[in-house]
Amino acid sequence: MLSHIALVSLTRDVSLAQLAPVSAAIQKQVSRDFGPIWNLDATIDAFDKLEDVPVGYWHVLLQDELPNGAAGLHKRDDDKQPFALVGLTNNWTVFMSHEVLEMLVDPQGTLTRAGNSLKPGQGRVEYLIEVCDPCQSSKFAYSVNSVLVSDFYTPHYFDPVKSSGVRYSYSGQVQGPREVLDGGYLSWFDPQSRHLFQLQLDGKKSTIIDRGEIPFDTNSLRAFSDHVSADRREAVMNGGSRAGLLLNAAADFRKTARIGQPKPTAVDEAQIAHADNLRAQLERITSAR
Repeated sequence: MLSHIALVSLTRDVSLAQLAPVSAAIQKQVSRDFGPIWNLDATIDAFDKLEDVPVGYWHVLLQDELPNGAAGLHKRDDDKQPFALVGLTNNWTVFMSHEVLEMLVDPQGTLTRAGNSLKPGQGRVEYLIEVCDPCQSSKFAYSVNSVLVSDFYTPHYFDPVKSSGVRYSYSGQVQGPREVLDGGYLSWFDPQSRHLFQLQLDGKKSTIIDRGEIPFDTNSLRAFSDHVSADRREAVMNGGSRAGLLLNAAADFRKTARIGQPKPTAVDEAQIAHADNLRAQLERITSAR
């Protein structure tokens, strides 16, 4: 089934003109990279305001700030339709891509995969399908159309054993089943205790944390995971400021309310030159009438 996702900026700092290239980049990521691996397809469109979004679209909304300084949250609306919130951070494009990809694989935030726990002595558990969390840091992201987008794991990520020649994440930086990269985390539900556990990696230090019992009235497993993982979302911004990228801000929007006009990168100048050349050709065509 073809899904439809609407990107809308609710902040004055990001206009529709700035959101449009992000939409195009994520569309290419989904069509070229993500969709063939996960066997799905979607349209990704940018809209100026909520009222412009057609009925039937899932929403990914860019806001000035999210609760607890989070970079992104997954929710369901009153009609049980998925939507996501993305905080305006210096690498917000990575997390917008992150939320789109996770929404496409698991719209309701409830999918799990059974497997042996990474916690010694715990037995069989249910791993949450969160395709970007283990490799969420911006330093593992890659660029599409010069816009930074999130890396993601493949369906082989939960294979029982590691095999040679198998791709575990799109970038290849995840090199085995249930591997977590620096700044990332992996969540699982223990059916016996009804607790959510997470394996976190910081540098070379790995830690397993008990996030507590999941309430029976929780919105979804992924929503609960997002709620208790706000402290991990700082990691998505680390390492993402790279030369030659569009929308690459050095400032953290949560700490600096406004930023000045960004300096054009080499990519910006190339696009401007291309646009100028196209305008010149159009002028020649119209003047020849």
